[in-house]
Amino acid sequence: MLILLNKHSNAGKGFQKWEKYRPELERKYIRDSYTLVSDFEKFNKSLRWEFDRGERLLVSAGGDGTINFLLNQIMKMKKRERKKVILGAIGLGSSNDFHKPFSEDNNKNGTVPLKLDCENAVPHNVGQVDFEDENGKWQRKYFMINCSIGVIAQANFLFNSKEKVVQWLKSKWVLGTIWYSALKTLFTARNVPAKIRIGKNSYSTEVTSLSVVINPHISGNLCYDFNVSPQSEFLGVALCEKMGIPARLRTIFSLARSKFLGLPKTKDWKASRIGIYPVSLTPLELDGEVCLARNIKIKLLQGILKVSQ
Repeated sequence: MLILLNKHSNAGKGFQKWEKYRPELERKYIRDSYTLVSDFEKFNKSLRWEFDRGERLLVSAGGDGTINFLLNQIMKMKKRERKKVILGAIGLGSSNDFHKPFSEDNNKNGTVPLKLDCENAVPHNVGQVDFEDENGKWQRKYFMINCSIGVIAQANFLFNSKEKVVQWLKSKWVLGTIWYSALKTLFTARNVPAKIRIGKNSYSTEVTSLSVVINPHISGNLCYDFNVSPQSEFLGVALCEKMGIPARLRTIFSLARSKFLGLPKTKDWKASRIGIYPVSLTPLELDGEVCLARNIKIKLLQGILKVSQ
């Protein structure tokens, strides 16, 4: 087992959480010998070394961003190698959306959500995203929870920022930090003029938020109510458009109750390919990680990665 530990996850508490629960994890779930790596810059070298030695179980110990980093490292591997790999996760992060919905099966110790049952690994969908960055270069990245533009992406950008209020609040109350980031963004962010292409159909609008999801849990207790899962034959697409502050507030409070379908100024689709063409560079969120992008093309890669349960 190769474990990638993000010491800085959960507002810098990742290492503390790891040390607190490590004895129980070693006793119950990772009894065999394992290699622990916390240097992200050197992880690719460690991954190659461990894979060549026969290691096949790769585990993220951190939040959703750590899983996204590990995913993108795995996707750089050759196809025949990637098919042999199983991804696992120990949820040490702030939101741990990858593990949701929580259950006794993936939260066995009652405190840290786990996906370590490699014997019952299942195929998991991955989203492939091609986009043009701020330097005009084309990039390819992957996600396995959700991606978005608009207020959710901007709220994630604020949540991950070094703003003093965010840093202080995150150390005291993670859910409160999520709400602070969401509400501040709701009041200040502008709608994003963009063209959306679903299949052969194009639709121009002003995007308040556009989410493309594999897992309908998007942050904290916010969740969409359409039927999509990591094994679906499609991606879920949720659009909020041309919303002012009252409509934005109504929508986010509805999402906190897992209600979205049928809300005013919303649309939803099921699709395997989506194009998003904002008129200018805009924040693009991938599993909580944010970059600037335009000319965004998203494609479903169905069941290409094995994930522990």
